[in-house]
This record gives sequence, C-alpha cells and structure tokens, in this order.
Amino acid sequence: MSLYAIHQYHIEIEKPTHYGATNNEMSVRNTFCRLLDYYAYSRDLKLVPEVSIKTKAGKIIRPDGTLKDMLRLDHGYWESKDRKDDINDEIRKKLNKGYPFENTLFEDSITAILFQNNTEVLRVPMSDGEESGQIE
Repeated sequence: MSLYAIHQYHIEIEKPTHYGATNNEMSVRNTFCRLLDYYAYSRDLKLVPEVSIKTKAGKIIRPDGTLKDMLRLDHGYWESKDRKDDINDEIRKKLNKGYPFENTLFEDSITAILFQNNTEVLRVPMSDGEESGQIE
C-alpha cells in the first residue's frame, strides 16, 4: 500500500475528532474503510460493508466489511472498533459470537491486528506510514 494513502488516512482520521469532538467507531470507521477499499481495489477486490454471514451455529453476524471478488467469494473480513474499546476484549467477544477468523483484520485507529487461520499473525501500531513501513 502506498505511503501516500497511509499518510492521507492519518490526516483524515483526525478530522472527526477535530470537527465533531468525537472519535467513536461510527465517526472514524469510514476513514479506514476508504483506506482498505483503496488497498482492495489494487487487487481486484471490493470492500462490501455489513454483509450478513451465517455462522456454523446458525447465528447471523455482520462484519463491518467483507472483501469480495467479482465472483462474490469472500477473501477477508474487517472489524472496526473505537479508541475507547479494549480491542482485545472486543476480539474475544467476536470470537465467542462465531465471527470468522480465517483472514480478519481488527482495528481501532490505534492498533491493527490480523488473524489468519484462527491465529493472530500481525499486530501493528497504526502510526504514520513512514514509521510503520510500507504495507504490501
């Protein structure tokens, strides 16, 4: 992912806090959604918000976003949390609800955590892209 896109994310993520004096999930999640959709586009994927999924237990869940290809196959999931949430507690809650953890990204605009094959594989601070390095 380009450093420019990551830099733009950091500029945009502060605007809801500045203009609206809020940083709750709904006010900041659209900014990350645009960043993730930018990444998806370069891989011929589309981030589709709030797609209903039936769990193995028969419950209906709705990740904040699902990465899909043109054949409507799921390639990954995204869950946004706000800065006030304890992201680790929120991940446990989603796991208990039966959310998929095959290729799922959790973020709270401070930390991004990637799960693949039900295992945490990456946990990174969402600091400026120049500090974090370029994401491929």
